Amino acid sequence: MDILKNAHRLPVLDWNLNFFGGHYQQVANDWFVPQDKHQAFELIFILHGQECLTIEHEKYHLNQGDFVLIPPGFRHTAQAIDQLTYFCFHFDLDEPNFIVQLIQNSPVFFPKMDPINRKIRPILGAMVELVSPTTTYSFDDKMQIQIYLSQILMAFNRLIPTKTASTNANQSRYAKIIAETLKSTLNEAILHPIDETSIQISIADLMSSIGISEGYGNRLFKEAYGFSPQQYLSTLKLKWAKKMLLKPQFSVSEIAQTLGYQNASHFSRQFKRWTAMSPKTYRQIVAKN
Repeated sequence: MDILKNAHRLPVLDWNLNFFGGHYQQVANDWFVPQDKHQAFELIFILHGQECLTIEHEKYHLNQGDFVLIPPGFRHTAQAIDQLTYFCFHFDLDEPNFIVQLIQNSPVFFPKMDPINRKIRPILGAMVELVSPTTTYSFDDKMQIQIYLSQILMAFNRLIPTKTASTNANQSRYAKIIAETLKSTLNEAILHPIDETSIQISIADLMSSIGISEGYGNRLFKEAYGFSPQQYLSTLKLKWAKKMLLKPQFSVSEIAQTLGYQNASHFSRQFKRWTAMSPKTYRQIVAKN
C-alpha cells in the first residue's frame, strides 16, 4: 500500500550554501590587490570612497553604493582610488541550474541606481551591521547571515532576465548534466560505498556515459562555470571533508579512506593545499568557534 499516494510534496534540498571571506575595511589610497581568481562568486560593495576593479581586462570605476559580482574563475585586480571603505564576501551554491544562469545572464557591474542594486543594497547594509569587532558570532548571527545571503540569491534569480534559447542551450545542458552527475556520483559513493575503490570517480567514464568526449566535456564545463570538472570534484570533496571534520567521531584516517585517499598523509597534504591548514588545525579552529 502506498501511504503517500495522495501526498503533495516539497522538493528535496541537497545542496551546500557556503558563505566565507566576509569582511569590511577602510584602506589607504595606495592599497592594491594583485590579480586573483576564485572558484566561488565574489561580491564587492563600496561603502565609501572609490575603487577601480579590472575584471577579465575590463575596467570598472566603483563609487559609494555600487557593487560588482565576480563569477568563478574570472581574473581580477582591485585598487583603491580615494578614501575607500568596502564590504566583500564570497559565496558558493552547488545548484548547477542557478549557477549557470547567474554566470551566463548576470552583468558584473551593478551601479547604485540599477534596479537590482536598489533591491540588494539594503540587504548588504544589514549584513555590514552584523560585522563584529570581537569576531564572536552566535548561532542566531550565523543563521541571519544565511537568511540575508538567501535573500540576495533570490533577488538575483528573480530580477536578472533569463535569456531565451540560444545556440549555447545544449552546451549549457551538458555542463549542468556533468555537474549534477559528479555531485550525485560522489554523494552515492560516500553515503553508500560498495568497496574501497568505489569512491574513485573517473571523469572520462562519466563523460562517456553521457555521450561526449572528455576533452569536449571539459571545455563545455569550463566555459559554463569558469573551472574544470576536476576542480569542481575537488571542491565537492573539500565540502565533504569539512563536514566530516566537524564530527569528532570521525578520525582523519577514516575521513581519508571515505574520500578515496590512499592514507591520512595523502589526504592531509591535499587538504592543506586546499585550505592552507592541516585537517587537525581546521578541526581545532572550528571547535573553538
